[in-house]
Amino acid sequence: MFRRSSILVSLLLVMTMAVTGCGRYTVEESGTRNSELPLATGSPEPTVEPPAADEKTESEGELTPFAQNRGFDLVYGYMDEAGNVVIPPQYGSAEPFFACGLAIVGDTNGKLGLIDRTGEFVVSPEADFITYGDGVFIAQIYGEGTIARAYDENGEFLFEKPDYIYPFSDGLSRVYREDGSAGYIDKSGNMVLELPYKEFSIFLDGVARVSNKYGGPTILIDKQGNDLTDKLSSGLRMVEENSLFGYEDKDGNRVIEPRFRIAEPFRNGFAIVAVDGVNTSYGIIDTQGNYVLEPEYCVIRRARNGSFIVGEKLKGDLYIPPMYEEYSKKALFSSDLKRNTEWIFVELDSLDEKYTCVSDGSRIYYLDAQLNRATHLPEFSGRGLMLADGSRLRGTIDGHITVADRAGNILMRDEGLTLLEGGVRTRTITWYPHDCSAITYTVLEGLEDTGLQDELNRIIEEEAKGYWSYQEPDAEDPYFFPILDVNCSVMINKDLMHIELGVYEYWLGAAHGGYYWGNTYVNTRDGKIYTIDDLFISPEAGRKRLSEKVTEGMQEEPERYFQDYVEPEQIQTFHLENDGLIIYFGEYEIAPYAAGLPEFYIPFSEIMDLIDTQGDFWKAFN
Repeated sequence: MFRRSSILVSLLLVMTMAVTGCGRYTVEESGTRNSELPLATGSPEPTVEPPAADEKTESEGELTPFAQNRGFDLVYGYMDEAGNVVIPPQYGSAEPFFACGLAIVGDTNGKLGLIDRTGEFVVSPEADFITYGDGVFIAQIYGEGTIARAYDENGEFLFEKPDYIYPFSDGLSRVYREDGSAGYIDKSGNMVLELPYKEFSIFLDGVARVSNKYGGPTILIDKQGNDLTDKLSSGLRMVEENSLFGYEDKDGNRVIEPRFRIAEPFRNGFAIVAVDGVNTSYGIIDTQGNYVLEPEYCVIRRARNGSFIVGEKLKGDLYIPPMYEEYSKKALFSSDLKRNTEWIFVELDSLDEKYTCVSDGSRIYYLDAQLNRATHLPEFSGRGLMLADGSRLRGTIDGHITVADRAGNILMRDEGLTLLEGGVRTRTITWYPHDCSAITYTVLEGLEDTGLQDELNRIIEEEAKGYWSYQEPDAEDPYFFPILDVNCSVMINKDLMHIELGVYEYWLGAAHGGYYWGNTYVNTRDGKIYTIDDLFISPEAGRKRLSEKVTEGMQEEPERYFQDYVEPEQIQTFHLENDGLIIYFGEYEIAPYAAGLPEFYIPFSEIMDLIDTQGDFWKAFN
């Protein structure tokens, strides 16, 4: 179940964000390529057998996660740049190390903690989710009562809250207390800025947006809580009338009448506004209320360096779902609006207060506020974003977590290396069938029979890519398309290859997305694909027993299901464990959407009398 927990965590992130990286842009505030840069390196090959579990070593170089196949499970460890195993495989999941020297790993139950470069836990694995930013790790622990704990870059405990800790930025985190007080806490958990506002943004470069009511007019403040309207907002303050926003001067004189459905404070002489029509249309005004960028775009946001991130122009009177702004291609406009790029960027985010990282799908590079290339920063081939991690760059390139120095040298590239039995290994490849969809599938290497290897790789690729069937948008409904994310892993247990797929699909405008868990079992000797029927002497008797076991499980919580039993013909999808199997069902199949994918574990001991122990399926992994 170790690998499955990793796939489910990946899909949970996708479902939470509802985005596969497409059109990523900063929302809180609102050079020539060097062709000699080493832009891509393969993951190192292991050169030694993994040391015993109690042998701990420490490497000064970069460490790359890898997985090792054990039965129907994967366990994770780390190797150095030469391929030597430094931390033996022992974790249920593993991420690359941050520049501070800690890495997020999971135990075999899917709980997350932090380890140092010797592999020792400095934060025990208790968390369901861990985030990192501004030098603080935040561990969320769910249960009867949610607990959040903050740790520094050495893994030292900072403080704990009984609900949620917002990410830190500029050394501060937002906090809302039960007694109604609110403001910002420091990294010790102490309230250092209590304010009478109801809504707060994060601080970026010493400035935050606050409001006296949710969705109301906002102002900019500094880290002492001072109103920056006169200093940064041209002396103009937002006002609201009949749910529309306008602006007035410090004496209360109306300068710009309320006519905007959405508005932001002025900054550097410009304000982002939006008006309602068939769609919400964004534009930019000057301090006289004149449009300097007409309201005809699906979204506009400011990057940290002051440039403007502008979504595509709206097309006539066609309605588009509001979430399309996240998936649209973006352009950058300079901070003075005198220059702009084309609408070519599929991903972009702020590197720091000076530069924005952009990706057009084939290149990753950096632009300043006037859209000049940052010649001291590298360009990378591929799609993704490389953002700041201390003095290094860290992000994703073509689906692989990557660490580089600021000269562009790749220090670590996690290609999903997995060591299987008999010297066989796998890596992952990410295919982008659409700007907003990503399919990651596994490639086998090292089989002696290269013809069989090619056939197995064909099966894996077809299984993963088979979830993509969308062709061209309907001319009458061009904004209705799928957001698809597929993650794949492959394990080999003796002669049985297990292809595991986590699939998340969301059609733009739908109420919610859908998740599917795919498991395919293939004989590595002849490429035969097995079904549940191949496991039993009598498929009918096997399905009947399994349906009875599932029905027993359903009757323990009958309120969760549409009915209190399943029929034998409903037994289709299954997942093999080392000591049993899981029968599971798709969303809505036997329970409401909120129930997810209902699962029922059945030990082999309860069905052993029906299993065909002389059959090809059983003998392939026994």
